[in-house]
Amino acid sequence: MEFASVREFKTHASEFIRRKEAVMVFRNGKPAGIFIPWEDINVDDEVRRAALKALVAKVAKERQEKGITEEEVLEDFATFRKDRRGREHRAFDADRRESE
Repeated sequence: MEFASVREFKTHASEFIRRKEAVMVFRNGKPAGIFIPWEDINVDDEVRRAALKALVAKVAKERQEKGITEEEVLEDFATFRKDRRGREHRAFDADRRESE
């Protein structure tokens, strides 16, 4: 795991992402957050599990505060996927027509 100040992380974010290592970010000498790359993560399962649990808890809290049900979220995802597939097909068809 690497360590960086908020300023250093902000300035060199793309470098940290390319390294594919977890980064503990500090503000005024105190932990402010942790960056865990999604792909090829070189972090213990325990750290990964803790980070995902914290993310799930944060999303659940925000969802509850806004009065949004889990079903509504799942419906939104399904609608988005359906719309995206439609846009991809339309773009493919348009490219195909242009090349003819």
